Amino acid sequence: MLIPRNPTHLQRYTVAVGAVTLAFFVRYWLYGTLDHRLPFSFFIPATIIAAWFGGLGPGLLAAVSGLLLGDYFFLPPHESGSTTLSEAVRTGIVLYAMNTALIVLLFWHLHSRLQEREDELRRMRGGGAGPRHDVTATPTAPPGR
Repeated sequence: MLIPRNPTHLQRYTVAVGAVTLAFFVRYWLYGTLDHRLPFSFFIPATIIAAWFGGLGPGLLAAVSGLLLGDYFFLPPHESGSTTLSEAVRTGIVLYAMNTALIVLLFWHLHSRLQEREDELRRMRGGGAGPRHDVTATPTAPPGR
């Protein structure tokens, strides 16, 4: 199976780091074409992948990493002596932060609800609260059939 059913923490964070790294290199490769435009746009899909696969922690790691990398490498340099950012830069940062926060929170909610449903199925099947069982397995037929 290409995507593990219950990935480990290492697998979740590896996917997050890999997605951000890939997004960074693609954006860096296009730097001459895009210059300082769209500094964060390539990190949004990386955050989606990380949050979908790994949940809250990896999603937040991808979002914050994308913000820091985009700011350092792809935003125009700050003028010396000036502590303010242009309105366009501030707007880009705020939009990126709002979008990635929403993405991470929605996927976290999805992961939580899926876990609750798996726990309910496990209790209904008599599995208790023990180790995770494969809920995709075909249930055995009830006695008498």
